[in-house]
Amino acid sequence: MYTIYYTDEDTPDETRIGMVSAPNSTIAHRIAEMQFINSRIHKVMELTPPEAETEFPGARFINGEFRPVS
Repeated sequence: MYTIYYTDEDTPDETRIGMVSAPNSTIAHRIAEMQFINSRIHKVMELTPPEAETEFPGARFINGEFRPVS
C-alpha cells in the first residue's frame, strides 16, 4: 500500500491524501495518475507494516504480572 499526496487542478493550494495498492512505487505512481485524474502527484510513500506486537503465548495476567500457564 502506498500513500499518495496530490493536489487537484481546481484547488492547487489544498493538498489531498489518497491510497493505492501496488507492488512497487513506480506502479503506485502510475496507478495514482490514473486514479486521480486532473491532479498533480507530489509524493508517493510506502506504508510501513506495523511492528510485530509483543505476544505472550500461553500467558495469563494475574495480580499485575504476566505468568506462564501451568
